[in-house]
Amino acid sequence: MDCKNSSNNNADITEDMIFSCFAAAQKLQDTRTSAESFLDVEEYENRVMYPEFARWARKAGYPHLSNLFLKVAGEEKEHAVWLRKLYSEIGIPQANADVVRAKEALAEIKANCDRLIALNPDGVVENALRVAIRVEQREHLEIYPRLRDQALQEGLADAAEIYQKVIDSESVHAQLFQEALNEFISLKQKAQEAVVQG
Repeated sequence: MDCKNSSNNNADITEDMIFSCFAAAQKLQDTRTSAESFLDVEEYENRVMYPEFARWARKAGYPHLSNLFLKVAGEEKEHAVWLRKLYSEIGIPQANADVVRAKEALAEIKANCDRLIALNPDGVVENALRVAIRVEQREHLEIYPRLRDQALQEGLADAAEIYQKVIDSESVHAQLFQEALNEFISLKQKAQEAVVQG
């Protein structure tokens, strides 16, 4: 689904729409071009995606989830430091089109999510959690393992070690978000049951 569909005033912000706007990076033919594809994604998650998810959660009345998004944002900043050091050794690549596209979509997403939070705060926050899980799983199960393996094939052991550190961290993030989503759904179900029984 295209991010630009979010500009429709009647459109709901779906999990797939958010994911398509915030997911970036791909494996290319060598470590250098893969790095070009992935440049700034960790910083983007730190500066844009997770702070925006935190804002949604706070606005919807879930400060503990807002804090979780901000905690992970801080750890993504650490990943960016590791990756910048790695990329400085192989040459700093240019920002890629995926990151640029996602940044451009953010204004539309903000406007529509503020409207939807007023109508359905739980739905927006649940979608944000689901997207966070998908992003973190994609990174620790697909993207970084491919980059690690690619680096190993090219004899870049230091690069592979950095990618493995990021894999381990992203795995923890996915678990934290999954636990938060499970708790969120459980509390929502209990609240609905209380209303029915009440």
